[in-house]
Amino acid sequence: MQTDRQEEQEDGISTPNLDGGDRRLGAIMFTDIAGYTALTQSNEALALELLEEHRRILRQILLRHGGEEIKTIGDSFLVEFRSALDAVRCAISMQQALSQRNYESTSIRQIHIRIGIHVGDVVKVGGDVYGDTVNLAQRMESISEPGGIVISAQVYEQVRNKIPFPIVKMGEYRLKNVETPSLVYIIRPTSRRKPPKESLKTQQHRFAVLPLLSIGQADEYLADGLTEELISAFSHLPALKVVARTTTMRYKGTNKSISEIGNELNVSTILEGSVRKYGNKLRVTVQLIDSSSEEYLWSENYDRSIEDILDVEHDVAEKTVQALRSKMADNDSVELGPKRITENAEAFLLYLRGRYHLARHTETEVKLAMDLFAQAVHIDPNFGAAHAMRAQCYMFLAFFEFISPQEGLNNALPALKRALAIDDDLDIAHMLMGRLLQDKWDWLGAEAEFRRAIEISPNSAEAHYRYALLLNDMRRSEEALSEVMTAEELDPLSVSVNQIAGTIMHFAGKHHDAIERFQRALEIEPRAALAQNNLGLAQFEEGKIEEGLAGVRRAVEMDPRNMMLRADLCFALSRSGRESEARELLVHALAQAGTGHVSPVAIAGMYACLGEVDNAMMWLEKAYVEHSPYLASLGVERWFDKIRQNPKFVDLLRRIGLQ
Repeated sequence: MQTDRQEEQEDGISTPNLDGGDRRLGAIMFTDIAGYTALTQSNEALALELLEEHRRILRQILLRHGGEEIKTIGDSFLVEFRSALDAVRCAISMQQALSQRNYESTSIRQIHIRIGIHVGDVVKVGGDVYGDTVNLAQRMESISEPGGIVISAQVYEQVRNKIPFPIVKMGEYRLKNVETPSLVYIIRPTSRRKPPKESLKTQQHRFAVLPLLSIGQADEYLADGLTEELISAFSHLPALKVVARTTTMRYKGTNKSISEIGNELNVSTILEGSVRKYGNKLRVTVQLIDSSSEEYLWSENYDRSIEDILDVEHDVAEKTVQALRSKMADNDSVELGPKRITENAEAFLLYLRGRYHLARHTETEVKLAMDLFAQAVHIDPNFGAAHAMRAQCYMFLAFFEFISPQEGLNNALPALKRALAIDDDLDIAHMLMGRLLQDKWDWLGAEAEFRRAIEISPNSAEAHYRYALLLNDMRRSEEALSEVMTAEELDPLSVSVNQIAGTIMHFAGKHHDAIERFQRALEIEPRAALAQNNLGLAQFEEGKIEEGLAGVRRAVEMDPRNMMLRADLCFALSRSGRESEARELLVHALAQAGTGHVSPVAIAGMYACLGEVDNAMMWLEKAYVEHSPYLASLGVERWFDKIRQNPKFVDLLRRIGLQ
């Protein structure tokens, strides 16, 4: 067992003999950078660059507010002020300055800090300060959300009614090494809203690739695949905001004009074209068009052999970038340097067919895609992207329990390791590794992988929203909302993005905003069962009990095999006093589990909703042994509210790294 002294030394605070020190009243501020450890693992050079920039910004503000910098500890500042009000005003200036800076930065380069402030006796020895006040300031910083300022009750009494921001009571927290619970408050001085999307700079930098038209049905995989590969190539350019494939595919076969589409997507430039394959010949026609004037900026016709498909793709990307550079004021920042993902045309065609089938998201189609990717890597063993997509197939099948989680892990992990050994700059491989490590409950490792994927491809909406899901599971809701809003900007017509945005808002208690997102998802795809289910849950939480229940029941009818939706219905029924109906759902689930595999987390959730702690824990332990991916959401899932304080449940959270 560690002593308090040992723990303090690990935190960077050691306590010498204080008998000869200068004892006085002081206001202590402690800060640190959110996510800094994960960033150092994924990109140490970038982490050090951002650390120095953060220190320059904060030191200027400290000087203006009379803060005495005691020391830095890694990415943290320890600062003393003459009064609590000086400390709080300085903290507000810090958060506002960083918020303004972040508006101009890509997600991976943003700096978000946590701040804790306490006032009380301190002892100064040499150039350092010690005492309980210092320790409490550090503990409060650790429970702050990024962008927030957590203050003690003592600070609150000195600053209330003296600052122009609401001070919200967080409640009593049992802080580390502090015997009695501490009453704490939070100040949120910044808004995470993005600049208006109508701004000239934003629009000039927004760009879309419309789905290439296929002349024949047999060529559809080729047209869709080339569209996706072009979007992927442009997505690596931080100077551009590239609309994601999911949104642009909504315009497949549309009769809308270029100016209409440009206005709807808020883009200034659009690439469109067509693909036709006849025998061994390939014809590709492409045009880059100004969306407001509908003027052609560049166009090209390619009549080539099918073996030249990689040259065609590369040439289209290069000439598009050249045209975009001439249109943009800061054109030096737009440079394309994509690596060819393979030099083998046959392997590339198999890969495109695989992506086409994978996008259909059914068990049969995904298994077909997996076979096509296997053929591609057999032809070209150094085809890193194909190795990564094979891993994605296994992860899909495991998540939806078409195969066991262990089988999925055993096949996906070697494929991803192989992909990254071939090309460490492969964003899709880093993103999938993040998902896999999340399922393995390696939270810091997963975060590092997601951040690396976003650094490589800042326009990857999927990397942003999957990182948001990780942050939500880690109960970092404000950061999760920021990431999913970035994904929404890149992929506004994606059902998945709107569902995930709504889900994160729902878990954060923002039910009204969540309802809007779920309704938007259903407007895009009326058959989206998950959006319908979560809409019902959000309405239920807002007090619309019958409307919410009806919505969840409708979702179960839309997807009757989905046991997670049934667990949500059990939750809503038990919360509304309909225990007999809730129990019927549990009986049905147990009967199904007797004849086939049913997610043990869903059954545990039903038991927990009914208050049966021992049975809930028995099924959760079964899920733990199976390494169920659904356990990743254990810290936020509302099914377990009734047993959340149970020691066995707390211990399980600890074992999977969520305590």
